[in-house]
Amino acid sequence: MVAKYRKIPNVIVLILGIIGILDFCFLALYGAAVGNFGVLFPLVTGILLTLYAVIRLSGKGHLLRIKNPVLRRGFISVCILFMLSFILTEGLIVFSATADRSAEVDYLVILGTGLRGEQITPTFKNRLDKGLEYLRTNPGLMVVVTGGQGPGEAISEAEAMRRYLVSNGIDENRIIMEDKSTSTAENMKYSANVLEQLTGRRDYRIMIVTSEFHLFRSKILARHNGFTAYGIPAPTNPYELPNSFIREYFAVVKSMVFDIMLD
Repeated sequence: MVAKYRKIPNVIVLILGIIGILDFCFLALYGAAVGNFGVLFPLVTGILLTLYAVIRLSGKGHLLRIKNPVLRRGFISVCILFMLSFILTEGLIVFSATADRSAEVDYLVILGTGLRGEQITPTFKNRLDKGLEYLRTNPGLMVVVTGGQGPGEAISEAEAMRRYLVSNGIDENRIIMEDKSTSTAENMKYSANVLEQLTGRRDYRIMIVTSEFHLFRSKILARHNGFTAYGIPAPTNPYELPNSFIREYFAVVKSMVFDIMLD
């Protein structure tokens, strides 16, 4: 009876592994970029978990044991630290994904995301629509549209945003363009530079519009560049959301090390 219950954790691991593989297949079927880290991570993790569970359930668990006690303790410690940091960071990401609508700000900043040629993707449109809503509620406010031209994009993301906002009734004189950035860190750095060139200062209060999973990191990087940052989350397609939150954990770690500590 005891041996029977010992199999339960391995069965759970096997189920989680299969879910990870199916998640990748689902996203690939719906046209997600299969080279995207957030899409590949569940696949790789799913394969590793499935192999681990199959080996354990087949009675060959001894093949997975780390015999050196120092290496074994080190491996366990790294796994525990990873899980704790993952849970803490994801909690902060979720907590930050709320709107600061009552804050008084000097500028609205809309962050770009991928285009297909000149076509605005659904995630991009969600950000723009949230930006439009805020601009219509605050008719005296100016907006910074930020995002350069990446692979597969016929125009810069900033230009695509300018066209969309103008076509939806926003006066072109309200729009400030930053069209060189290729990352969130550059979005904030170059936007601050553009405002400093225009006004002589960069320590503005800004309202950031981006996807809900992206707000936590965006605010951190905005503060690093001298802004007082607030945010409005734009919705993400539900089937993309789990992978987006997973990918964002690694993006936060990368930004904390390379974009802030080593900047």
